[in-house]
Amino acid sequence: MHLKRLIQLLVISSLQVPGFPLGAASQEAWVEVRSPHFLAYSDEGEAEARRALVAFEGLRSVFEVIFPGIRLDPPKPMLLIVTRDQDSMARYLPGAFEGKDPKRPAGMFMTGADRNYAILRSDAWSQVDEPYFALFHEYTHCIVHQNFPSLPTWLDEGIADFYGATEIRTDKVYLGRIPRGRLQELQDRGRLPMETLLSVTQDSPHYREGEKAGIFYAQSWAFVHYLFMDEEARKAGLFQTYLRALRREKDPLAAAKAGFGDLGKLQGNLGMYSHQTLFHFWVLPLAVHLTDRDFKARTLDVAEALVVRAEFLQYTHHEPESRPLQGQALALAPGDPQVHAALGYGFVLRGNNEAASRHFEEAIRLGSQDFRVPYHLAKLAQGRQPARDEDRARILAWLERANRLRPDFPGTHVGLCRQYASEPKDPARAIQEGRAAMALEPQNLGYRAELGLAFMRLDMAAEAKAIGEQLSNLARSPQEQQVAASYGIVLTQYLERASRPAPGVTKPVQEPDPGPPPAPSSRSVPIKFSLPSYYAPLGREVLLLISDGKPETAIRKVEQARAAATNDYDRRVLQTLLDTLRGRRNPKAWASPAP
Repeated sequence: MHLKRLIQLLVISSLQVPGFPLGAASQEAWVEVRSPHFLAYSDEGEAEARRALVAFEGLRSVFEVIFPGIRLDPPKPMLLIVTRDQDSMARYLPGAFEGKDPKRPAGMFMTGADRNYAILRSDAWSQVDEPYFALFHEYTHCIVHQNFPSLPTWLDEGIADFYGATEIRTDKVYLGRIPRGRLQELQDRGRLPMETLLSVTQDSPHYREGEKAGIFYAQSWAFVHYLFMDEEARKAGLFQTYLRALRREKDPLAAAKAGFGDLGKLQGNLGMYSHQTLFHFWVLPLAVHLTDRDFKARTLDVAEALVVRAEFLQYTHHEPESRPLQGQALALAPGDPQVHAALGYGFVLRGNNEAASRHFEEAIRLGSQDFRVPYHLAKLAQGRQPARDEDRARILAWLERANRLRPDFPGTHVGLCRQYASEPKDPARAIQEGRAAMALEPQNLGYRAELGLAFMRLDMAAEAKAIGEQLSNLARSPQEQQVAASYGIVLTQYLERASRPAPGVTKPVQEPDPGPPPAPSSRSVPIKFSLPSYYAPLGREVLLLISDGKPETAIRKVEQARAAATNDYDRRVLQTLLDTLRGRRNPKAWASPAP
């Protein structure tokens, strides 16, 4: 089914070619505008917010036409921030417009644990070619990643570029346009050897380093455009054959050779295609036509506007800059549940879980309908040990409330999976919830690992081992490889414990070797820390290493994870854990005498 849908998505064979001043919020008028599938906030008025919403609704309709029945709405809410100009955007993106040669982005896309953001400047529509390219590129990633398992990096990025260059007009869609600069990059600087392109991963220099990345992205776009648009490639069914090979072969080069045949010949064909002077694209009718009835708009009060900006800063790794805004919002609207929700999340980022819980609980008391509030309450409570019966009951109540408010958020299903695999134990429900999270976001290997951990808690060894094999086969990025490696260690330790004789089973007695008397028994002093859900296997591995008296090994594991982290938030969280571990290097800090 995945293969059929992916072919529908990618080949499109049925189509026919034809700075932060504290008082700033009080001086601006922010509006909230809802379309059928998106939500936008803007300081430039309703018309500009609508313009951005129409563009995203248009691209969504393209996917809906090309492959009906696929999941189009991301499991995490997506918010659009439409700013007036560069100065307005700069208050959301500290540092983006500073320095000797700033990039001056027209738009940026940010992914978070429980929501995604797209931010753009309305003045860029008349100043910048392809103002939506970066946003459409990342939105395409969201659509692909929530429907299909992991793809090779060149294919993942090439597809995102292909759809990212889509142009939405009043009644037409231009699909398959050439992204600005990609073709020139190829023609000016040459191409990578095909074997190199096909082998690039997210930790490769060609993916991460400036000029090398430019060539990689350009050639990935050209390769996908060739497979989708070149008449001979389409007649030969190159892409369909490659997808079938990709399902059989784990090695990217083996899959490419099985699917494409002679890679040297393929490189020659791609070179000729890249240097032609005429490229085809599709002109399609715009399938969605929005009227005034399709939009709902309202003006935000000052406190609401402050919260919108504060939450954006929190989710984009600028939590310290959000604090003055949160303080202003609280002074203006102490009874607004969303103010307390933002304060709660801010304290989560700072590691003050008690203060976070107080604000989240106050948000619920004030009538919050934000699924994130009960979700974070449950997540914080699950991290507290030991759990009491009343704690377990509250955790389940919070998770069920979060699930009612947003049934398609995978993090809630992971929390339910974790809870039903422990207390109260309900194996069928635990497995159901774990599989629901995987189905909602199949490329998130952290969710797959969570289901494997649930299998271990439920003593389902065969199923836990199957998850380990899946993780090893699917892991591509450094973070995914870390998840797979950490899970493998936990799985090995679980299988070793499971193989020990049950209580009451007598093992042969051996004469003890002469030596020093055993050391007094000790118990580990608990260590408390909080990590994102995708680092759950690493967290469990750290706890096991500490309990085994191996803090130095735990430190090295976290150091490796931090070195592989791809964003500032993950690096900050892992650094906090490192500081905690290093502060307790003294063996006396890890154990206390047994009673």
